[in-house]
Amino acid sequence: MSGIASTTNSGGFAELRRLLSADFARVLRQTTGGKPTSRLRRLMHLTLPAMQVAIFHRTAHYLYVRGWRRCAAAVADLSLRLTGASLHPGSPIGAGLFVPHPARVVFCGSAGTDLILLPGTLVGPRDWVFPGQPFPADAPRLGDGAVVGAHAAVQGAVAVGAGATIGIGVCTLRDVPAGTVTMLAQRQTRSLEAGAGGRDAA
Repeated sequence: MSGIASTTNSGGFAELRRLLSADFARVLRQTTGGKPTSRLRRLMHLTLPAMQVAIFHRTAHYLYVRGWRRCAAAVADLSLRLTGASLHPGSPIGAGLFVPHPARVVFCGSAGTDLILLPGTLVGPRDWVFPGQPFPADAPRLGDGAVVGAHAAVQGAVAVGAGATIGIGVCTLRDVPAGTVTMLAQRQTRSLEAGAGGRDAA
Protein backbone atom coordinates (compact mmCIF):
# COMPACT_ATOMS: atom_id res chain seq x y z
CA MET A 1 0.00 0.00 0.00
CA SER A 2 1.51 3.34 -1.02
CA GLY A 3 2.23 6.00 1.55
CA ILE A 4 3.13 3.66 4.39
CA ALA A 5 6.23 4.64 6.28
CA SER A 6 9.17 2.28 6.28
CA THR A 7 9.86 0.32 9.44
CA THR A 8 13.59 0.91 9.04
CA ASN A 9 14.91 4.42 9.52
CA SER A 10 18.04 3.93 7.43
CA GLY A 11 18.89 7.62 7.79
CA GLY A 12 19.43 7.22 11.53
CA PHE A 13 19.52 10.40 13.58
CA ALA A 14 19.29 12.56 10.46
CA GLU A 15 15.97 10.87 9.59
CA LEU A 16 14.73 11.45 13.13
CA ARG A 17 15.50 15.15 12.81
CA ARG A 18 13.79 15.31 9.41
CA LEU A 19 10.60 13.74 10.76
CA LEU A 20 10.51 16.00 13.80
CA SER A 21 11.09 19.04 11.61
CA ALA A 22 8.17 18.01 9.39
CA ASP A 23 5.97 17.40 12.45
CA PHE A 24 6.86 20.84 13.82
CA ALA A 25 6.05 22.47 10.49
CA ARG A 26 2.68 20.68 10.48
CA VAL A 27 1.86 21.84 14.01
CA LEU A 28 2.75 25.42 13.07
CA ARG A 29 0.67 25.25 9.92
CA GLN A 30 -2.37 23.87 11.73
CA THR A 31 -2.23 26.29 14.66
CA THR A 32 -1.27 29.52 12.88
CA GLY A 33 -3.02 29.00 9.56
CA GLY A 34 0.28 29.50 7.79
CA LYS A 35 0.65 33.10 8.99
CA PRO A 36 4.15 34.39 9.86
CA THR A 37 5.02 34.25 13.56
CA SER A 38 7.89 35.50 15.68
CA ARG A 39 10.74 33.20 16.62
CA LEU A 40 9.63 33.15 20.26
CA ARG A 41 6.07 32.16 19.35
CA ARG A 42 7.42 29.43 17.08
CA LEU A 43 9.52 28.01 19.89
CA MET A 44 6.51 28.07 22.21
CA HIS A 45 4.81 25.61 19.88
CA LEU A 46 7.30 22.97 21.06
CA THR A 47 5.35 22.83 24.33
CA LEU A 48 2.00 22.08 22.68
CA PRO A 49 0.60 18.58 23.35
CA ALA A 50 0.56 17.81 19.61
CA MET A 51 4.29 18.43 19.37
CA GLN A 52 5.05 16.57 22.58
CA VAL A 53 3.28 13.48 21.22
CA ALA A 54 5.37 13.67 18.06
CA ILE A 55 8.64 14.06 19.98
CA PHE A 56 7.88 11.15 22.28
CA HIS A 57 6.80 8.84 19.47
CA ARG A 58 9.69 9.67 17.14
CA THR A 59 12.13 9.04 19.98
CA ALA A 60 10.46 5.78 21.00
CA HIS A 61 10.37 4.53 17.40
CA TYR A 62 14.02 5.48 16.90
CA LEU A 63 14.94 3.34 19.90
CA TYR A 64 12.58 0.51 18.92
CA VAL A 65 13.98 -0.08 15.42
CA ARG A 66 17.48 -0.23 16.89
CA GLY A 67 16.57 -3.01 19.28
CA TRP A 68 16.36 -0.92 22.46
CA ARG A 69 12.80 -1.99 23.05
CA ARG A 70 12.70 -1.60 26.82
CA CYS A 71 13.87 1.99 26.49
CA ALA A 72 11.34 2.54 23.70
CA ALA A 73 8.54 1.16 25.88
CA ALA A 74 9.61 3.44 28.74
CA VAL A 75 9.43 6.50 26.46
CA ALA A 76 6.01 5.40 25.18
CA ASP A 77 4.81 4.98 28.76
CA LEU A 78 6.09 8.45 29.62
CA SER A 79 4.15 9.83 26.67
CA LEU A 80 0.99 8.18 27.95
CA ARG A 81 1.46 9.65 31.41
CA LEU A 82 2.26 13.17 30.23
CA THR A 83 0.09 13.57 27.15
CA GLY A 84 -2.61 10.90 27.43
CA ALA A 85 -1.65 9.34 24.08
CA SER A 86 -0.43 5.76 23.76
CA LEU A 87 1.42 5.09 20.49
CA HIS A 88 3.15 1.74 20.10
CA PRO A 89 6.88 2.47 19.60
CA GLY A 90 6.99 -0.01 16.72
CA SER A 91 4.46 2.00 14.71
CA PRO A 92 6.04 3.54 11.59
CA ILE A 93 4.39 6.91 10.87
CA GLY A 94 5.32 9.24 8.03
CA ALA A 95 6.20 12.91 8.34
CA GLY A 96 3.58 15.43 9.46
CA LEU A 97 2.00 13.58 12.39
CA PHE A 98 -0.68 15.74 14.04
CA VAL A 99 -2.52 14.78 17.25
CA PRO A 100 -4.14 18.06 18.37
CA HIS A 101 -5.84 16.69 21.48
CA PRO A 102 -4.04 13.49 22.53
CA ALA A 103 -6.34 12.46 25.39
CA ARG A 104 -7.24 8.75 25.08
CA VAL A 105 -5.58 8.38 21.67
CA VAL A 106 -4.34 4.82 21.16
CA PHE A 107 -2.40 3.86 18.03
CA CYS A 108 -0.68 0.66 16.97
CA GLY A 109 -0.35 0.54 13.19
CA SER A 110 1.43 1.89 10.13
CA ALA A 111 0.68 5.26 8.57
CA GLY A 112 1.86 7.48 5.74
CA THR A 113 2.44 11.21 5.83
CA ASP A 114 0.14 13.84 7.37
CA LEU A 115 -1.74 11.49 9.69
CA ILE A 116 -4.36 13.14 11.92
CA LEU A 117 -5.60 11.40 15.08
CA LEU A 118 -8.43 13.14 16.94
CA PRO A 119 -9.39 12.60 20.62
CA GLY A 120 -10.43 9.16 21.80
CA THR A 121 -9.33 7.29 18.67
CA LEU A 122 -8.36 3.62 18.73
CA VAL A 123 -6.25 2.17 15.93
CA GLY A 124 -4.77 -1.27 16.39
CA PRO A 125 -5.01 -5.05 15.93
CA ARG A 126 -7.95 -7.12 17.16
CA ASP A 127 -5.85 -8.46 20.06
CA TRP A 128 -4.17 -5.52 21.71
CA VAL A 129 -0.43 -5.45 22.37
CA PHE A 130 1.45 -3.36 24.92
CA PRO A 131 4.37 -1.04 24.04
CA GLY A 132 6.93 -3.56 25.27
CA GLN A 133 5.59 -6.33 23.01
CA PRO A 134 6.59 -6.93 19.36
CA PHE A 135 4.77 -4.95 16.69
CA PRO A 136 1.86 -7.14 15.43
CA ALA A 137 1.54 -8.36 11.86
CA ASP A 138 -2.22 -7.66 11.77
CA ALA A 139 -1.99 -3.95 12.63
CA PRO A 140 -3.98 -1.47 10.50
CA ARG A 141 -2.27 0.36 7.61
CA LEU A 142 -3.23 3.96 6.91
CA GLY A 143 -2.27 5.86 3.76
CA ASP A 144 -1.07 9.43 3.30
CA GLY A 145 -3.41 12.12 4.62
CA ALA A 146 -5.64 9.72 6.56
CA VAL A 147 -7.85 11.20 9.29
CA VAL A 148 -9.28 9.22 12.20
CA GLY A 149 -12.15 11.13 13.80
CA ALA A 150 -12.95 11.54 17.47
CA HIS A 151 -13.94 8.33 19.26
CA ALA A 152 -13.50 6.31 16.04
CA ALA A 153 -11.85 2.90 15.88
CA VAL A 154 -9.92 1.01 13.19
CA GLN A 155 -9.15 -2.57 14.19
CA GLY A 156 -7.51 -5.55 12.56
CA ALA A 157 -5.56 -5.93 9.33
CA VAL A 158 -7.43 -3.02 7.76
CA ALA A 159 -6.09 -0.86 4.91
CA VAL A 160 -7.27 2.76 4.97
CA GLY A 161 -6.57 4.47 1.65
CA ALA A 162 -4.80 7.77 1.11
CA GLY A 163 -6.92 10.80 1.98
CA ALA A 164 -9.64 8.71 3.62
CA THR A 165 -11.48 9.96 6.70
CA ILE A 166 -12.95 7.76 9.41
CA GLY A 167 -15.82 9.78 10.83
CA ILE A 168 -16.73 10.51 14.43
CA GLY A 169 -17.70 7.40 16.39
CA VAL A 170 -17.20 4.99 13.48
CA CYS A 171 -15.76 1.55 14.16
CA THR A 172 -14.43 -0.03 10.98
CA LEU A 173 -13.23 -3.61 10.61
CA ARG A 174 -12.83 -3.54 6.83
CA ASP A 175 -10.78 -1.72 4.22
CA VAL A 176 -11.62 1.89 3.46
CA PRO A 177 -11.04 3.14 -0.12
CA ALA A 178 -8.82 6.12 -0.77
CA GLY A 179 -10.42 9.56 -0.78
CA THR A 180 -13.62 8.51 0.99
CA VAL A 181 -15.39 9.57 4.18
CA THR A 182 -16.92 6.88 6.36
CA MET A 183 -19.73 8.23 8.50
CA LEU A 184 -21.73 6.72 11.33
CA ALA A 185 -25.12 8.40 10.88
CA GLN A 186 -25.63 7.53 7.21
CA ARG A 187 -23.80 4.20 7.48
CA GLN A 188 -22.19 4.80 4.11
CA THR A 189 -18.90 5.59 2.47
CA ARG A 190 -19.02 8.72 0.32
CA SER A 191 -16.48 9.70 -2.32
CA LEU A 192 -14.94 13.12 -1.74
CA GLU A 193 -14.55 13.72 -5.47
CA ALA A 194 -17.88 12.49 -6.75
CA GLY A 195 -19.87 13.55 -3.69
CA ALA A 196 -21.68 10.19 -3.53
CA GLY A 197 -20.85 6.54 -3.38
CA GLY A 198 -22.15 3.08 -2.68
CA ARG A 199 -23.40 2.06 0.71
CA ASP A 200 -20.86 0.45 2.98
CA ALA A 201 -21.53 -0.28 6.62
CA ALA A 202 -18.82 1.01 8.90
